[in-house]
Amino acid sequence: MSETTSRLSVTDWITAGLTLLSEEGIGGVKIQRLCERLGVTKGSFYWHFTDLDAFLGSMAKYYEDGARIFRDQFSEMVAKDAEATLADSSNFLLNRRLAGIERAMRDWARSDERARAAIEASDELGFAALRRSFELLGFSEVEADVRAKTLFYAGVGFGDVGPIGDTETDPRVQLSMMMELLTRR
Repeated sequence: MSETTSRLSVTDWITAGLTLLSEEGIGGVKIQRLCERLGVTKGSFYWHFTDLDAFLGSMAKYYEDGARIFRDQFSEMVAKDAEATLADSSNFLLNRRLAGIERAMRDWARSDERARAAIEASDELGFAALRRSFELLGFSEVEADVRAKTLFYAGVGFGDVGPIGDTETDPRVQLSMMMELLTRR
């Protein structure tokens, strides 16, 4: 992309940054690497951001805001059909691109407070929506809490580790079986 034909937006830069983050970790997110990836000069970067630290802060905020929007929509869906929403949420685990970004954000959160705050906010909203789903299915608060934790922790583990054990069975089938176990009385 040439700067003369199309000006990059802040979102373009952040999306490229998140892609680099998921591919190479936080160490791969460098101004020069971003410019090479986007086919522009450093001047384009500095048009939007004062420095790499400001860019990283914007990247963490973008992730947190996006996660909040996603989790808010998820919470609205829960109220309409908790069981279908739980099944749909399990499909999120199969999205390798999103799992890669979340895994990279969790790695980055170990060394950066902004990333840690973004992950914690996302986790709190997601967990609350899962717990509410189980409550709407008729489970007590304690049962809903344990089931939500099981699904949430399985999701984080699935994203971090990927499939282990039986790798012949379609992961969608495995997730369906897991949801059946968690929603069974």
